Amino acid sequence: MFILLQATGGIRNEVNTFLSDYAVPVIAMLLIVGVGIGVVMNYDKIIDRDGQGTRKEGIVNLLWVVGYIIIGLAIIAAVIALINSKLKMSL
Repeated sequence: MFILLQATGGIRNEVNTFLSDYAVPVIAMLLIVGVGIGVVMNYDKIIDRDGQGTRKEGIVNLLWVVGYIIIGLAIIAAVIALINSKLKMSL
């Protein structure tokens, strides 16, 4: 039984190491890249290149993109928390 607890704790440590070393930087990168893509897609509207008053529309579109990214990241965080809770329950 002691060996089983050590093995399970080792798996939990491996998952925590993976999350802290890889998942957090990847999630941060996805957020930054997503905002960059949103700015590039709406750049003409944000700077109101044609003078048609599209700045507000461009900023709202950018906020929608950021909102979808945040929702996606929240789903990923929920899955990570679920996996972490399952590992804790097996101890």
